[in-house]
Amino acid sequence: MSENGDSNGMDSTNGDEERLTSVGIDVGTTTTQVVVSELRTGTAGPAGEKLEITDRTISHRGEIHATPLLDAETVDIDAVAAIVEEELAAAGLSSEEIDTGAVIVTGETASKENAEPLVHRLATESGEFVAAAAGAALEAILAGQGSGAATRAAETGGVVANVDVGGGTTNVATFDPDGVRDTRCLDVGGRLVRFDSAGTITDVSEPARELAAGLGIGVSVGSQPTEDDLDRLATAMADRIVDAVAGPPFDERTRSLAIDALPTETVDVDEVAFTGGVGRLVYATDEGTGSDSDTSDDPITYGDFGPALATAIRRTASELPVVRLDEEIRATVVGVGTRTTKLSGRTVALEETLLPLRNLPVVSTGDLADGDPSTLEDRLEATLRTAADRHGTDTTVVLAIDDLGRLTYDRLEAVADAITAAYLKMDEGWHRPVIVLTRQNCAKALGQALRRRIDGRPVLVIDEVGAGTGDYLDIGMPLDGGETVPVVVKTLAF
Repeated sequence: MSENGDSNGMDSTNGDEERLTSVGIDVGTTTTQVVVSELRTGTAGPAGEKLEITDRTISHRGEIHATPLLDAETVDIDAVAAIVEEELAAAGLSSEEIDTGAVIVTGETASKENAEPLVHRLATESGEFVAAAAGAALEAILAGQGSGAATRAAETGGVVANVDVGGGTTNVATFDPDGVRDTRCLDVGGRLVRFDSAGTITDVSEPARELAAGLGIGVSVGSQPTEDDLDRLATAMADRIVDAVAGPPFDERTRSLAIDALPTETVDVDEVAFTGGVGRLVYATDEGTGSDSDTSDDPITYGDFGPALATAIRRTASELPVVRLDEEIRATVVGVGTRTTKLSGRTVALEETLLPLRNLPVVSTGDLADGDPSTLEDRLEATLRTAADRHGTDTTVVLAIDDLGRLTYDRLEAVADAITAAYLKMDEGWHRPVIVLTRQNCAKALGQALRRRIDGRPVLVIDEVGAGTGDYLDIGMPLDGGETVPVVVKTLAF
């Protein structure tokens, strides 16, 4: 299987195989990147009961573009859209030919005032089935999947930490053979301090300002810090990154820079890989990086703090078991383009006239396994009322059920009764489609039970995919003779 670009030589599909064209777009603090991938599906399980993505081949690696800004707080949406349009044209693709994928806004760009309109525009213009997502934890996971850290953990049986150091944030994801163990995300990055060609500071982000103040280092717009001051600040940031990998416990300064909650369970890491625009420079030698471009002795050669930070990380992390993986600067966008799509189970109950569907808000019922049949209706009605309060009564939502209980005929009938009654109470004559998502393999049976109860109302039930309240769902056109659908679970967290 190829995850980093080269085909494995399989040029024709066979049997139940199908191909999906996936696009990944990463709008980061420093760079904007686009990749196009071909995803292949195949059967899995002892009886071939599950269709899964079996191969990922990158067919187009876009150029690494500087993320265009109108000012310090505003992304130039038109310019970013033009970059994406240019790259899709270079790949020979129209938006109609894109089946799946995602756009992710990462680092400091996710906090820009117009980040949310940006991702919605790109998702709308880049194909009918491209999801929008943001958030440091998700970025950490996608970078580790795109770099090959997740695959390496599965192959070696060890724990691999992928440390993605970018312009605005450092996002760490640890993987074991079963998948993601945890994430650790910090406000540490190469663009937190920026310079002009004379070495004068032109911009300082608040996390860098606070860390420098604690060290007694003056960094302010218009000043020219000494090399010693830059090295001390870079070393302090590198220490926080290494502490984030090694902990818990964590230093208090590391906690002060944490973006999300840090894990509490100690993990013994066997290997550490660095990715991202700054992370790739950690591997630099006197002969250069061996990556897309070489480094320089000038600590501000890129107009920012990145080279100084990379040098400090290389020194501070010298005792860590560092490895080099397939992807570095493009790790996140590769993960975005190849890892965001899931396939449902093969027992779905479809209403094909509804598909494809985009941006459906998910509302979770939680665990219904212990719910008495007499209380199920009240619980489901309460869930739908929560959805109506949040999204309005005219919005089609996805009802996500973590666990229905034992999958007996009587239990499925009781759940179908409760869903039907709750929808009829809530809709008051307005016929929204009934869309249900369950982790358990029961969609066809539950869908049939619902259709017997809800005359004339579209019913769509998808199984073996998990999502929760606050997520959004995209559902693509059926595959495998209508037995499965591609699904993207996305998280908008600005």
